[in-house]
Amino acid sequence: MKTFHFFACIVLLYACVPKQPMIPITEVPAGPGLQALESRQHFFRGIKAEASVEIRKWGKKRILENVGIVLDGVQRFRMEVYGPLGQTIMALIWDGRKALVRVPESDKDTQQAQRGIADFLAEGIDMQEICAALSGNIPELIKPYDAAQFCGWNNGCLLEIHSTDSMRKVQIAYATSDSALKPQLLWDNLYKSGKLVYSARFSKMEYVSQYSMPMKVEIEYPNNKIVLTIEYRGIVADTQISDDDFTFQMNEK
Repeated sequence: MKTFHFFACIVLLYACVPKQPMIPITEVPAGPGLQALESRQHFFRGIKAEASVEIRKWGKKRILENVGIVLDGVQRFRMEVYGPLGQTIMALIWDGRKALVRVPESDKDTQQAQRGIADFLAEGIDMQEICAALSGNIPELIKPYDAAQFCGWNNGCLLEIHSTDSMRKVQIAYATSDSALKPQLLWDNLYKSGKLVYSARFSKMEYVSQYSMPMKVEIEYPNNKIVLTIEYRGIVADTQISDDDFTFQMNEK
């Protein structure tokens, strides 16, 4: 009998707790959201940066303290890992078509991303996704696709982009006043066949040449049990970026 009274009191207690008001979520036209993403992509020209990189793979963690990164918009990138004496111990280039890896110690040159970066990241990693995420963007969208946008919390919206074989969910935070810095991405999830393939989170935003740049980028591939975390330290924007930054020179062998 005492047990019955105890549970009855618990039920009454929860019944008396005031319910939290639901935040109204409203579907709005997706056009402005798509235009905002496109504008953000075009506004970002490129950077050269110093960073640290943490790679967690199947529970094992590797930290690379001294990494140089070059981004040419959302099209190409170079990631170079330096040793304690400033020597290059690995260089990874995505030239927009294929991945190239250089490991000077063994003079090993690989043009297949699935093989060349297996120990560094994982097999099957989409370099175009990595390239865009490093600047807090998504890759350029390829038509045909359908989109829907839902807004209603903290000046933020959820944009869903559906294509033939995939769906992308992007949370966008809009500025409250007119500014070239808006909008910024908070996170980006890519699904295929209903399963999450890739997830990116963007935080520690700082203004770099009037661009809202995430100083911390976390990229996760759950199927591969991989989490890649990039934290930028020093960034140089509006600097000269050339094709030579995305090719291996003879003296790099």
